[in-house]
Amino acid sequence: MIEHIDIIKKSKAYKIINQDAVSDRIAHSYMVISEDKETSDNFISCMLQTIYCKSHNACGICAECTRLEHDNNPNVYKLKKDSAIKVDDIKELIADTSITAVENNYKTYVIYNAESMNEASQNKLLKTIEEPPFGVIIILAVKSEASMLQTIKSRTKKIYLNVWDNATIAKELTKIGINSENIELAVKFSKGNFTDAKSLATDKNFQSAYKNMIDLLTGYTSTTLINKYIKYLGNDKEEFSYYLAIIEGIISGTMEDIINNIPNPLASSYNIATLANLTDLIIDTTKRLNSNCNTQSVATNFLLKLAEIKYLTAIN
Repeated sequence: MIEHIDIIKKSKAYKIINQDAVSDRIAHSYMVISEDKETSDNFISCMLQTIYCKSHNACGICAECTRLEHDNNPNVYKLKKDSAIKVDDIKELIADTSITAVENNYKTYVIYNAESMNEASQNKLLKTIEEPPFGVIIILAVKSEASMLQTIKSRTKKIYLNVWDNATIAKELTKIGINSENIELAVKFSKGNFTDAKSLATDKNFQSAYKNMIDLLTGYTSTTLINKYIKYLGNDKEEFSYYLAIIEGIISGTMEDIINNIPNPLASSYNIATLANLTDLIIDTTKRLNSNCNTQSVATNFLLKLAEIKYLTAIN
C-alpha cells in the first residue's frame, strides 16, 4: 500500500497525471519536483499505478497495481543511485528502451535524484527525451530543477508537489504517536515538507537545539555574554551550520507570526526590520563558513554582529 495515497490523490499534482492517463494523453517525459523525498517517492509510485491501472485511478487492487506494489512490472525501469548518475548509467537505460514492451504496454523509466546527473549524462539522455521510442515514458525526480539543463526542462512536463498543508502534516504525525508539542514545532519548521517534519518531530537533538537557540536570541543581550553563548553554536562547521538553519527557521516563523498578529516569544525583542537584518547576517555567516574560514572566528563574528543588530534596534 502506498503511504499517504489518499492525501496524494487530493493534490493538484495528482490530478495532472490522472487527467493525462484518463484522456490517454500521457506525456513522453515528466519532471517531478520536490525536496520532500518521502512524498516524491510515494507520488511516483502512485503515478506509476495510475499509468498502468486499468481504471487509471491507482486502485491498488487490480493485477497491474499489485505487480507494481511488489516491484514486479517488467515494463518499469528504475534508476536509483546514492552516488552521481554517470553517462554509462544513462547508456544502459537508453539501450533498454529498444526492447519491446511486454503486453504492448508503456515502458516507463524513472530516474530518481536526477539532478545528480552531470551535464554529459543529461546530454546523453536528451536525445531520448527529444525523440523517445514509441510508448516510452521518462520520469525525472528532482529536488530542484535548477541543476537541470534548460533543453531538458523545456521538453518535460513539470509536476510540482505541493501536497501537504500544516494541519494535514500534524494529523499524520499524530497517527504515529508523536506528542503535540514536538509536532507543532516540527510543522512550523517543515514548510510543507512531510519528510522534514517527521524527521524533526522525532529528533531529540532538534528539540534541545531549538530551546538553546531561543535562549540565544532572547538572552544574549551584551557582548560580555559571548563566552556563554558561543558554546551554543557548536565546535565545528557542521554543527554551526545546523544551528544557523534552526535560527533561520525561528526567524522565518517569527516574521510570519508578526505579520499575521500571532503571539510570538521573540516579537517583543525583534521587529520585521531587525529580523530582515538578522536573515542577511545568517546568509553572510553561511558564506563565511563555506569559504573555510575558522569556525570559532565566524561564530564570534556572528555574535558580535547579532549584538550590534539588537543594539541598533533598541536605540531606534
